[in-house]
Amino acid sequence: MSIRIKIARTEKELSDVYRLRYQVYSEQGHFAEKYDGAVVDLFDAIPSVANIIAYSDETPVATIRVNRDSTLQLPSDHSFDFSSYRQKITIQEQVAGRPAPVFASAGMLAIVAQWRNRRNVFGGLFRMAVDIGHMWGVTHIIATVNSDTSGIYQRLGWERLSEPLQLGSLGVEITPFVTPMEPMYRWAFGMFKEQKDLLDHFSGSFQWLLVDAGTEIFAQDEAFLITKGGIDITRYHEPSDRTLRLAKLGAGDMFGELSLIDSSPRSASAVASRNTELVVINRETFWQKSNEDPSRLKDLMQILSSRLRDANNLSMIYAYAPLAERLAYFTDMVRKAAIPDPRDPTILKSRVSLQEFAEMALAPVEEAQSYLEILKNQKLLEYSTRHITFFGDEAK
Repeated sequence: MSIRIKIARTEKELSDVYRLRYQVYSEQGHFAEKYDGAVVDLFDAIPSVANIIAYSDETPVATIRVNRDSTLQLPSDHSFDFSSYRQKITIQEQVAGRPAPVFASAGMLAIVAQWRNRRNVFGGLFRMAVDIGHMWGVTHIIATVNSDTSGIYQRLGWERLSEPLQLGSLGVEITPFVTPMEPMYRWAFGMFKEQKDLLDHFSGSFQWLLVDAGTEIFAQDEAFLITKGGIDITRYHEPSDRTLRLAKLGAGDMFGELSLIDSSPRSASAVASRNTELVVINRETFWQKSNEDPSRLKDLMQILSSRLRDANNLSMIYAYAPLAERLAYFTDMVRKAAIPDPRDPTILKSRVSLQEFAEMALAPVEEAQSYLEILKNQKLLEYSTRHITFFGDEAK
């Protein structure tokens, strides 16, 4: 199974957005009498809007809307009075000598019931929304969210401005939330430290791809950055009739970048080792943007050069390094790819499990656990069967 998330641009995609809202909201007992088959309003028609749609094959399964501030204000301003918060932030920015804040809102979240508890769908939608906000220069986000989903925003570190409120006669209970953009951008893209310039140059041009474990990534004209999960790069070796594992990639890694400059068939296979979330950049989009600004090519060349150095280091580590050195090397790799906690950037969270860490280092699980236990006793990290969490300086 795969889910592809994109900005709705065509007539069909926009129609899917509006009809999906109606489908989900009417099933929840909202808006059925006010709308006829599609939920659409004034804020879908202004220029500063992006509707995001997620498809499972050809079936729309989730959507969210992002609006940038305008003379009409934001949709959230029409259901809660954010004026005090807006004024406070504006004064803070003036005192700090920074430009005036740019506000945006996220709303109209609708996820088909069977996908609602699969948080990778919400995460993919929201990361794409953050990327759009980054492209717009947004500094602060406001939202009035259905109170049923308020726990998600609280876990992300958003500030709640009041107790839940009833929204007029529609029978919907909402909760107002606010957050600066910066911690959300760290949450969404903090694992891509070496690709930061590339992300900035192509902000707003990405799609997202969510795949199940065991899914092979076939695209010949796309490059991928891993935000969550893992990818095994393998190649079939005909003389030995064996499949060789060339690399095990995790959050923060990139693959397929040669597809942006070379249309030749790939010589290796990329398979998701577990449920995985990918940022996708298309070759056509890459060259369109690069022709607008040739400096974008420099970022890709730097990434390719860095990847060659990393591949050389990795091959040397696998070939010659003793176990202790391998464990130290991959601990450093996992830490570099870990994501800063939105509420405390000195806490770095990685979704690499103990088993996966051991596989990376070609180490017995018991040896890997003993090594992590030493670092845990030194209060440098904590680990579990599912996560490794690091403590220390804020990731750069």
